[in-house]
Amino acid sequence: EEIAQLAGCSQRSIYKILTLHRDFGHTRNLFAHHRGKPRILNQQDLSFITSILDANPSLFLDEIQEQLLEARNVE
Repeated sequence: EEIAQLAGCSQRSIYKILTLHRDFGHTRNLFAHHRGKPRILNQQDLSFITSILDANPSLFLDEIQEQLLEARNVE
């Protein structure tokens, strides 16, 4: 109960996470089918976007897209 309160989630969520960790060694089911459309950007792409926005927070979306295409070859 205390863990759920500190984490800001339900006890059921905590028990589910603990069960997944016990059964799979991870906090999510690696064998579950992914829903929805695959992601276009990976973690490195997101880190790149974050770094260019940290350097220049006033960039417009088209400028970010242009830099992403030039540096990471992602449209």
